[in-house]
Amino acid sequence: MTYNSELKQKSSKSSNQQYHDFVMGSPVAMGAVQNNLISFVNNSCASLLGAKNPDQLISNSILDYIHTEHRDFIKKVFFEIENSIKTATPVEIKLVRLDKSIIDVEMSTAPFVIQNSPAIQFSFYEITVRKEMEELIFQSRQDWEDTFHTITDMITIHDKDFNIIYSNKAAQEMLKISSFDTSVTNKCFKYYHGTECPPDGCPSCGCLKTGKAANFEIFEPHLNMFIEIRSMPRFDKDNNLIGLIHIVRDVSERKKSEKAVQKAKDELEQRVEERTSELSIINEQLKEEIAERKLAVNALRTSEKEYKNLSQEFNTLLDGIPDNLILLSPDLKIMWANKTASAFINKDGTEIKGQYCYGLCCNILSPCENCPTLRSFSSGKEETAEISTADDKIWDIRSFPIKDDTGKVKSVIELARDITEKVNLQAGATRTRHLASLGELAAGVAHEINNPINNVINYAQILVDEFTEEQRDLEIPERIMKDGDRIATIVRSLLSFARIRKEEKNIIYLQDLFSDTLSLTAAQIRKDGIFLKVNIPSKFLKVSVHPQQIQQVFLNMISNSRYALNQKYPGTDENKILEIKCEEIVLNDRPYVKIVFQDTGTGIPSSIIDKVINPFFSTKPNRIGTGLGLSISHGIITEHGGKLTINSVEGESTKIVINIPTTIESDK
Repeated sequence: MTYNSELKQKSSKSSNQQYHDFVMGSPVAMGAVQNNLISFVNNSCASLLGAKNPDQLISNSILDYIHTEHRDFIKKVFFEIENSIKTATPVEIKLVRLDKSIIDVEMSTAPFVIQNSPAIQFSFYEITVRKEMEELIFQSRQDWEDTFHTITDMITIHDKDFNIIYSNKAAQEMLKISSFDTSVTNKCFKYYHGTECPPDGCPSCGCLKTGKAANFEIFEPHLNMFIEIRSMPRFDKDNNLIGLIHIVRDVSERKKSEKAVQKAKDELEQRVEERTSELSIINEQLKEEIAERKLAVNALRTSEKEYKNLSQEFNTLLDGIPDNLILLSPDLKIMWANKTASAFINKDGTEIKGQYCYGLCCNILSPCENCPTLRSFSSGKEETAEISTADDKIWDIRSFPIKDDTGKVKSVIELARDITEKVNLQAGATRTRHLASLGELAAGVAHEINNPINNVINYAQILVDEFTEEQRDLEIPERIMKDGDRIATIVRSLLSFARIRKEEKNIIYLQDLFSDTLSLTAAQIRKDGIFLKVNIPSKFLKVSVHPQQIQQVFLNMISNSRYALNQKYPGTDENKILEIKCEEIVLNDRPYVKIVFQDTGTGIPSSIIDKVINPFFSTKPNRIGTGLGLSISHGIITEHGGKLTINSVEGESTKIVINIPTTIESDK
């Protein structure tokens, strides 16, 4: 080898070493791949990917560090470079570092040769901060757009040729701008003034010439309003005038107010001038007027005091109304309430202001059905409704609309009155009328039966008296007399239902009443195939009652049970059961006898169970039931200071509970 060749070889090695050192020390992350495997990376690239040194990355697949959403794309780029199909351009991708964190980079690629073998050179430039800045810029622009369009003033942006190139929503709606197509000219004077050219003396023209802002007010017939326009020049980055910004505000109401103030001012000045010219002549009159003004001021103060007193009296009057009185807004929020309403809600007036009425008054999440207040807001008329609440209260609600100058309902006064007692009294009055009718009917029937039954008893007595001792078979006449007496007693009970009678109660054993009642019905119960269960304590229970009336109640209860059981079980059945129980209880610190009649019959529908004690209401066919049994029984138990309650499940059973007070200690 010659000296020159050795010198060239040393020079080449020196240059390669210098290039290698330059690349390794470059702040730009660089490297090379062959067959998708990393054959070289510099220190910056190793640091960017989170490696301790370049050797940690050598021979690894470059695709392991490319985010999955970009791997197919990078494969395609490498393929096009290797096959000289297309020159690669920088692309934005995501890298996955060794610690699994993700960064945004701009990747550049180019064909390369390493040790006489083809390779692909790559470089990464981290753009995470730039992406964050772009996102901030986008968000700032979005915020600017939202703010720009929420401004209620009309804002339009013009070029130097008076074309509107952008506007906010207020301007689009007011000026009826439908499109910003660049092929269509949207001249500002067409939308603002309805003309084909700028009007004479247009300040915007001057603003374009001078580059200075201009403010002006005009009445624009095309828009039918007074408008205040602030015209400001727009400049580019080189401070060249490129257009205008118009901020337009509707000042019609303000102009009207100013005009009214100016008119009042002019009139006042005219009056002052007139009064001044006459001052020297009517000085004395002025003194009198001053004195009159003092009187007027005193009168005004007196009137103000009276108004305050009247206002206080009016508020006192509203607070003194015993009904709930509240003022409601269109969204049913309470604006004011009198003391009665505040006390009903159990909150101070300041606490309930702004609360929804249905939430406080009815404890629900939406307005009441058939709400009269909502109807008043819709109809503009007084509305009424009766509303039942969950606590079994009935309210008479009246709503009175309050309208503004345009006739629109701005609020509603709601007057709520608790009419639960009134409705109950009306129901009681209706029941009383039914009972009165029943009493008249009972009185008529009793009087018709009384005379024939007395004749039957008398004829039986005659038979007893006329029989000789040898012929005397007194059993049948005596039974006729006994049953006749019983019929007469029932007739007297009907008469007692028809009118108040001052009969004395008798103290009897309750067991005797049950014995007499069951002796009369036992044959019928056996004939019907009914299993009778009787549970009466051996202790003798004394009660102060009208025996015939209580026996009538027992007979009626048994009769109703027989009918219900026969309807459900026409023949004999093991489930055809009538159970009668009796026990001593204490209610409200008073001793009572609790009597229960329970059958497994057809039951009573829940829809009519509250009606079965009404006179003439019956679930039986017309020729079988009269609808009087339960009504009379309920009246008898009530007259004895007791209570009759009915519990029933349709198709399963009926349970009637009778509580009768006891006033004397029972025998043991």
